[in-house]
Amino acid sequence: MPESHKAERRRVMKANREAGIGDETGRIVREKEPPKMMSCTTCKLEFRCTKTNTELKKHAEGKHAKGNYEDCFPGAEATRTAALGNNEKGGKSDKKGTELTKAQRKAKSANNMDDLLSDGLSAAPKKKFGKK
Repeated sequence: MPESHKAERRRVMKANREAGIGDETGRIVREKEPPKMMSCTTCKLEFRCTKTNTELKKHAEGKHAKGNYEDCFPGAEATRTAALGNNEKGGKSDKKGTELTKAQRKAKSANNMDDLLSDGLSAAPKKKFGKK
């Protein structure tokens, strides 16, 4: 009988304790690095730097309409590209031009469905109803 997930976890933690890895219970503790923060040069508010920098762009457009978001947050684009380069989880790629928009995908699927429907209707003979 295969062991449950709980038993497997206990076995691994026991092996870790014996090997001296992790804390006193055998758990391996991963420390996350703190998020990269950027402060606005105009008003000194701090924002977390993300892959898309939407908060930074909204702040620059909303609070400081006369300036560009690069003026408010110098080096934000370099930090963004570094965050995209370190994407370990393999999320959405930053491909432009190869992806279809939502409307294009919808039209394409509608065309495919029309083709399938017309092929199915023309290929199958009609059934006759009634007594034989």
